[in-house]
Amino acid sequence: MQRIRRTVNDLAYRAFCVGTKLAQAPAVIREGTPRILSDEVTTPVQGDRFAIVVKYAKFGLTEDFTDLLAALKRARVNAIVVCNGHLAPEEAARLRSLAHRIMVRPNIGRDMGAYRAATLHLHRSGLMPSRVLYFNDSVIYLRGQGLDDMVAALAESSYDVAGTFENHEFAHHVGTYAFSISGAVFADRNVQRFWRRYRPYDLRPYAIRRGEVAYTECVRRCGYRIDVIYSADKLASRLGALPFHTLVEHLRYIPFGAFRDYAINDLIAGAVKTGALLYRKAPESAPPPARTPRLSDYRSRTVPTNEEAEAHAQFLRLSETMKSEVLINHMMGLIINCSQVHYGFGLFHRVMGSPLVKKDLLVRGVFFEHDCTRILDTVPAERRNGIMRELISRGRPVNFDWMRRFRLRHGLI
Repeated sequence: MQRIRRTVNDLAYRAFCVGTKLAQAPAVIREGTPRILSDEVTTPVQGDRFAIVVKYAKFGLTEDFTDLLAALKRARVNAIVVCNGHLAPEEAARLRSLAHRIMVRPNIGRDMGAYRAATLHLHRSGLMPSRVLYFNDSVIYLRGQGLDDMVAALAESSYDVAGTFENHEFAHHVGTYAFSISGAVFADRNVQRFWRRYRPYDLRPYAIRRGEVAYTECVRRCGYRIDVIYSADKLASRLGALPFHTLVEHLRYIPFGAFRDYAINDLIAGAVKTGALLYRKAPESAPPPARTPRLSDYRSRTVPTNEEAEAHAQFLRLSETMKSEVLINHMMGLIINCSQVHYGFGLFHRVMGSPLVKKDLLVRGVFFEHDCTRILDTVPAERRNGIMRELISRGRPVNFDWMRRFRLRHGLI
């Protein structure tokens, strides 16, 4: 019975995807050559570093989006805002002072469709950048030093491709919500061919597999070097430098919303027990006798050698390390084999200062409201409240109708 249910479910998913692509096919075909409805240069160019920043016009000009543009301006990166649809006139006027250039296109193909249109259009117009940064508005950008550091890392990276996060959910790839490439990658004929051949369907699984995953595979086949700013190995190293009591505190920031199937007491007790396995009592002199000592008592006492004392100290250090590694292994095991920007949100923000908050953290059931509030408790209250309303308004996966449950289960939203 379960096999039949899975088969029917799979057929329904495939039928949904085929039907969606057929319905969108006419618009996608018209996008063979990207349509740019307007292209306006609003401020003079500064240097040769550019950022393609995608904005979905329906969501309006949000505070975090303008914070990103301000950070780009401070880093002397020319922001080219690509609007999927027309912004309201007052928002467009406000945007002109923040962006170097504003392009408007039809709302076709999600963020990857906008990346494609802007990349091909700018390359055809003769743009020769030293570095191109890509951003979209599927994440919330937290104002502060973390945002400036992230922009600087992307703009100044010596790697051909620099991502903020990587993902193992479908296949290994660099997340495309915030990444950068060198001028050589931008102009590479194979990369340009990838963009020309990409069909901008508004279908999430397609955009991930044929867009994000395929793009990473394309630049990897071309021999370009890839780096990731907020990577799992860097996070594990940072965690390894923390004392045990701080690691215990950081258990508050792992995705409890999706993983509440373990007892924290057992976890911590297991870590302490593991450390105790390597503990060895320090060599020391015998305690002085309670009675009046005799000369023979002092002859029987032993004094530890320097080698013995050092060996004991090494065992103590190793014991503490092993104790901490039990917790680190648990934390990392929850985030490394999936979308790290989602499941690692708490740790990457609190330990490495990541300024990115995925807008679908709650709707995908990764965290609960109080988890996110706890993680963001260093953000000013007024700003944090706005972020929480943004996350909560998208809902959580409870009491959904059957179609929304179906689409969420298959990653269609």
